[in-house]
Amino acid sequence: MTRQAGPRSCAILAAVVGCVVALPAAAAEFDFPDIDTGPGRPPNFIVIPGVRFAARRQIDPDTAIEAYVLTQLGLAGRPFVIGASGFSGGVSLSRSFGDLSWSGTLEATPSWDGLFHSYSSTGYELQSQISRTFALDGTPWSVAPRLLVAYRLSTDSQKERSKVQIALPVFYRVDRQLDLVFVPRIDQRHVPHWISTRNDVVVNVAVGARYEIRRGVQVSAFLAYENRWSSAPEVRYSRWLIVPQLSFRADF
Repeated sequence: MTRQAGPRSCAILAAVVGCVVALPAAAAEFDFPDIDTGPGRPPNFIVIPGVRFAARRQIDPDTAIEAYVLTQLGLAGRPFVIGASGFSGGVSLSRSFGDLSWSGTLEATPSWDGLFHSYSSTGYELQSQISRTFALDGTPWSVAPRLLVAYRLSTDSQKERSKVQIALPVFYRVDRQLDLVFVPRIDQRHVPHWISTRNDVVVNVAVGARYEIRRGVQVSAFLAYENRWSSAPEVRYSRWLIVPQLSFRADF
């Protein structure tokens, strides 16, 4: 998967690829259901803690399959109240082709209002992602541009949508366990069954860190600013997000 380089560059690249593969299409990392706190504009500050469990099987040197579940709560308001909750669970197949990596994911995303109290809807999403990681020789920096295409069906037809996303994660390796991460991304969403056909453009800029406590156990935290332009004025917003996450992964 990597080009010939020195041991340090290979180690950096392997760690970065591990971070990318550990998040199938990064689907649920910031793509959380809108939190309904009553009439008026959406909240402009949200905390979304999550816990992720995964099991991964390396089929051959270039191919791996992973099953995962990610549970998240959306906290908004003063004092913080649980405005929405949900989890995503699915199976992701990833394969490398030289310097390129591809992953395909099938994911289900049930969501509730409040703390798993009032069932809202369930989405069923198919995602395809391609990325390429570049390790800057002799430095702790790496970049991993990626393109994602997805389509979500939903039990609530108004939440059905397609999505095309471009992201440019930038990684800085502090040491063997700690990476600093900067992720700008933009996506276009087409929502065919809104009150009328709706088109959104969402820009998200996030900065944070990932720390590997031990093999298979990772904690991460991101601060993000997100803005959505939409053909439907009632769903336009700008907001800040804090996204802490604890991840467990078993390799077998």
